[in-house]
Amino acid sequence: MALLQKKKYTPSGLPFLQAQILQQIYLDISRNKSTDISLLSQISDYPPQSKILNNAIESLVNKNFIIGSIENGFFVPEERFDFFQKVIKKFDYNGKVYSSKIFDHINKKSTQLKLFPKTKSISDLNRFGVIHKWYDYLEDFPYSLIEEKFIEYNLKNGSIVVDPFCGSGTTMVTANMFHLDAIGFDTNPLMTIVSKVKTTWSINISTLNETIGKVSDKFLKKVKTLTDNSFQNGFLQTMPKKELNQWLSPRLQQEVSLLKSIISEINDKNIRDLFLLAMSKSCFEASYVSLCPGTTFYPFREKEEFWNLFTDKIIQMHDDLKAIQIHNHYGKTTTIMDTCLNAQSHLKENSIDFIITSPPYPNDLEYTRQTRLELYLLDFVESMNDIQKIKRRMAKGSTKLIFKESNSEIFIDKFNSVKSISSKIYEQTKDKNWGFDYPRMVREYFGDMYLCIKEFFPLMKTDSHFLLVVGDQTIKGVFIPVCDILIELAEEIGYKNCRKESFRIRRSTGHDMPLPEDIVILEK
Repeated sequence: MALLQKKKYTPSGLPFLQAQILQQIYLDISRNKSTDISLLSQISDYPPQSKILNNAIESLVNKNFIIGSIENGFFVPEERFDFFQKVIKKFDYNGKVYSSKIFDHINKKSTQLKLFPKTKSISDLNRFGVIHKWYDYLEDFPYSLIEEKFIEYNLKNGSIVVDPFCGSGTTMVTANMFHLDAIGFDTNPLMTIVSKVKTTWSINISTLNETIGKVSDKFLKKVKTLTDNSFQNGFLQTMPKKELNQWLSPRLQQEVSLLKSIISEINDKNIRDLFLLAMSKSCFEASYVSLCPGTTFYPFREKEEFWNLFTDKIIQMHDDLKAIQIHNHYGKTTTIMDTCLNAQSHLKENSIDFIITSPPYPNDLEYTRQTRLELYLLDFVESMNDIQKIKRRMAKGSTKLIFKESNSEIFIDKFNSVKSISSKIYEQTKDKNWGFDYPRMVREYFGDMYLCIKEFFPLMKTDSHFLLVVGDQTIKGVFIPVCDILIELAEEIGYKNCRKESFRIRRSTGHDMPLPEDIVILEK
C-alpha cells in the first residue's frame, strides 16, 4: 500500500489570524524569546483562553509551520527554515537598509527616466496622469474623458464645473488644468484632502526641495533606533488594535508613526499636506491589504518597502509640480466635505455650467472600508462612531451603508422599474440566510440618486448638462439597468433630451454577463 503524502501548506494560503500569529512567533524565535499567549491575544484581539486563538495556534503546528507549544516554546521545522529567514528579513529591524536615492534626485544627480518631456502640452500631461496619479481610487474614470467632455460641451475659461462625488479629484484636477472653476462634494474627509492637495500647484519648488532633504535626513537618522514600542500614540492608540494589526506589521506601524511625527514639524501647510498624502498612500500600498474588489489581507505577500514607496511618491509629486507649473494653468477649485444632497446650501441657483461625475454603483462596495487605514492615520476619525457618521451620509450603493433611519426609498416608490427589480432580488434571496438586505439597498440607492439629480436641477443654468459615468449591475443574477433607471428618474424631475452613450463594456469574474458602462446625459 502506498504511503499517504502529507499535504504541504503554503504561507500565502494561511487564514489571516494564523498568518498574524505565525509572524509573531517567528519574530520571537529570531530574538530568542518565548512567545507569550498574552501578546498573541493583544495583537489578535482574542482573549488568551479563546478557542479561536488556540485553534489557530494548533493549526499552525498541524501544518508544520512551527513545532512545540505555548507552554514549552516553539521551534522552526527544518523544512521551513528558508521561509523563516524571509519572514525575519521582511518584518524585523535588524540589518534593514533604507534607500537614500531621494537626495540624488533633488540634487539633480538622478538618472531616473522621465515619463514626459517638459515641452509636452497640458493635454499630454493630463493624458499621462500627471498629478492624477498621486492618489488613485476605485472606479476612477479616465483622465482624458473629462477633457474630451469639456471640449465637446464647449466649456470656456471660468466655467463652473461640479462633481457631486469627486472622490480622488479626477474632475477637479482636469478642470484646474484647463482654467475651469471646479466644485467637488465628498462625504469622506480623506477624499476632500486628496482633491485639495492634488489641485494646489503653487508650491515653491526650492522650498519643497529643502523640505524633502530635511524630512529624509531626519527619518534616515531616527529610523535606526526604532523599536516595536517607540511610538504608542496617535492612530496607533485610536485605531482598533485588531484592525490596525490586520493592516500593518509592527515595524511598519513604527516607521509610519516616525515619519508622521517628522512631517508634523513642517511649517508650510501646503507642503505638509502634500507629504501627508504621500505618506498615507505609501502606507496603504505597503500594507497587507489587497483589493479584489473587496478588502482582503495577506501578510506574506511581497510588497514594496514603505520608505521606497514614499520616496518614489515624493519624487513623482516633485516632478509633476515642476511640469505643471511651466504651463501656469490654474483654475479655481473648491472641495466641500458634505453630501451632494446639500448642494443647494453651498451653491446659487442657475450657477452651474456643467456637471460630470462617476457616482457609486449599486454593487455593495463600501468605500470607507478601503480608506479605513488612512482615515485613522490622518486623524480624521478616532472611533467606529466617527466612521459611522461618514457612512450615514454616503449614497447607499452598499448594504453596509444602510441604517435604521435610512429612508431615501420613499422618494422612488412611484417608479415601478425599481420596485420590480427589488422584488426579483427578493425572490432570489428570500429563502437564504444572506442577501436579505439587497432589495432594500437597490431602493435606497435609487432614492439617493433621485435626490441627487433633483438637488442640482435648480442650480444648473438653462441648457447645461449633467453627465454620469455609470455601469449597469447584476445582483444574484438579477440585471439592474442602472442607466435606464437614472434616465427615467431624471425625466420625471424635468430634465430634457435624456439619453445615454456607450463608454465601455465591463466583465466580471463572478458571472458571464457583459455589463455596459455608459455615460448618462441629462440636459436642463
